[in-house]
Amino acid sequence: MQKKSFKMLGGIVVLLILGLIQWATSTVLGAHPLQSDACTEVYTVQADDWLSKIADKFLGDALAYPIIFEATNQQHTVNDTFALIENADLIEVGWQLCIPSSEQAELLLAETSAAPVALEPADLTVFAAASLTESFTEIGQNFETTHPGVHVTFNFAGSQQLAQQLGQGAPADVFASANNTQMGVAIEAGRVISGAQQTFVRNRLTVIYPVDNPAGLSQLGDLANPDLHLILAAAEVPVGRYSLEFLDKAAQAPDFGPTFKDQVLNNVVSYEPNVKVVLTKIALGEGDTGIVYSSDVTPDVADQVGQIEIPDALNTIAAYPIAVVSDSRFPTQAEAFTEYILSPEAQEVLARYGFISTVGNIAATP
Repeated sequence: MQKKSFKMLGGIVVLLILGLIQWATSTVLGAHPLQSDACTEVYTVQADDWLSKIADKFLGDALAYPIIFEATNQQHTVNDTFALIENADLIEVGWQLCIPSSEQAELLLAETSAAPVALEPADLTVFAAASLTESFTEIGQNFETTHPGVHVTFNFAGSQQLAQQLGQGAPADVFASANNTQMGVAIEAGRVISGAQQTFVRNRLTVIYPVDNPAGLSQLGDLANPDLHLILAAAEVPVGRYSLEFLDKAAQAPDFGPTFKDQVLNNVVSYEPNVKVVLTKIALGEGDTGIVYSSDVTPDVADQVGQIEIPDALNTIAAYPIAVVSDSRFPTQAEAFTEYILSPEAQEVLARYGFISTVGNIAATP
């Protein structure tokens, strides 16, 4: 009887100790408002997922991805079966994500929308692909408004030109490229730290022609018509490379045939240093047709050109990476600018200019 009493007493002591541990843990972690019951659903990341896609599915807004980011990280502090997301652009298959309740989502949205931290005055130099001219100009103005004292100067050019300038030591604080290849060139030159880059947006190709359509184009197959004056970006330029990839895919498709690429390239009358030159020449009627990004057909030129859509099976969805330059004079301000590019406010501007917002994509297209 005495032994049974000791066993019962020992069991009670163990339960008390466990209870104290649980109480202490919850007290220490009490600063985090999110608890396990705040997740309306626990979602497992699949192979084709990215945060904005998941946000669109569960929250009805692709740009609400920071809410899932914050909810999951807060949940990780009390339950390590949830992922710890350090980079919104890098999530892994199998990770457990917290889909917050509507009430918690509102709290997190208020937190992520808080006023920006004041920055010291700085003159930032941002190297950005030519296709980002209109969108980044607007975003830069918005950034300056929310960060008084920080001035942003842009250098817009073909990504290959920008990477070359960086390799030659040109001073810069941020590099936004139209593909990962030229970002890789900057990394090899030691101007960007490998792994620091993030995909912030995507783009796709479209065929354009002057609004009066002198060549009578109506379908992609017409690009092979004889005596057509075609203008492309040079192969060293991302959009030029993507244009050649499109022709390679088309040449393997039954609707076009193996000679399609050669026939189209025989029509090229000039190769240009960046996509904006291609757009301008076609809008002015200096060529019959050209290939540009969908985002290049802005409201300013939409009434000057017509378009022929390139289907997804033949298109290349281009990934745009951004990174702080390793020897930036203003690393804190440069980091703030790259973070702003990834914010819902900047992503909305990019989407308005025809880009595809894919912040949080697992794997970028090279």
